[in-house]
Amino acid sequence: MAEALSTFVARRQPEWVSLESLLDRQRAGTLGLAELTLLERQYRRVSADLGQAQAFYAGTDVLRFLNQLCGRAYGAIYRSRPNRLASVSQFFRHGFPAVVQSQLTYTLVAAGLLVLGIVVGFTTVLLEPSGAKLLLSDDLRGFIDRGELWTDSALSALHPSTLAVMIFTNNLRVTFAAFSLGITAGIGTVITIIFNGLHVGAIIAACFQHDLGANILTFMAAHGPVELSIICITSGAGLMIGHAMIDPGERPRSEALRESARKAVQQVVGCSPFLVAIGIVEGFISPGDFFGWPIKLALGALSFIAFWRYLLKAAPDAR
Repeated sequence: MAEALSTFVARRQPEWVSLESLLDRQRAGTLGLAELTLLERQYRRVSADLGQAQAFYAGTDVLRFLNQLCGRAYGAIYRSRPNRLASVSQFFRHGFPAVVQSQLTYTLVAAGLLVLGIVVGFTTVLLEPSGAKLLLSDDLRGFIDRGELWTDSALSALHPSTLAVMIFTNNLRVTFAAFSLGITAGIGTVITIIFNGLHVGAIIAACFQHDLGANILTFMAAHGPVELSIICITSGAGLMIGHAMIDPGERPRSEALRESARKAVQQVVGCSPFLVAIGIVEGFISPGDFFGWPIKLALGALSFIAFWRYLLKAAPDAR
């Protein structure tokens, strides 16, 4: 004959509490090897308690509690090891495009600020050439004044692979700054976007003033569209963080900021391999005359279309 429920609970509850504690520590990653072994042994003993509860205490809260506790322990002990390669594939097939689609408004705002900076920088230098002294470095203006592109000089002094690494590092610095400065309520991100736009516009205007307009546009044709797209996406991630700080909506600010930061990091991480690819293009294809302007223009247009088609046409994960 089964013992009274209260007696059963009083006798076995300390081990249930101990198993719960071990599961909490296992989830936090603080269990040692001996404690992992103890976790497995206690799970088996609590499983026997579950069997007894099913036989003699059906319909009680104790049965429901033990059922949940054993299910949690089973999942912790026998869960399958995640396939990290599959997780990465899943992220780039569904996760990254999905988060870009859901936060596209911020990317478009960043693109608008970038275009504004380009227009202002181009107009300023075009109408007042001395304005280039404020927006461009002395070395850069020295090349342009001599009727040369600094990219050709860099290619003659550096191996294309070295140049590609330098370009990637610079692009990574710009994109990370635009993203991370979102913590300043978005102010730092806005300044970074506009300043980069001013710089690009000033370079283009200065090159046109020294008969290098076609050269600079040809240089930018292959890599520029995707590179500027990535800057807009990562800058949009920074704006998203800034927006969550200023206007968290009905949620607590910490919760809104945590959710926005998670999505922002996904956007930055998703852009990383494309930064590497575009750095290779900028280091090997964009400089010099080995590849003609039709090839550079076609590569830039096709890569831009393929990049945004991938981001906007990818189906969300059905799971």
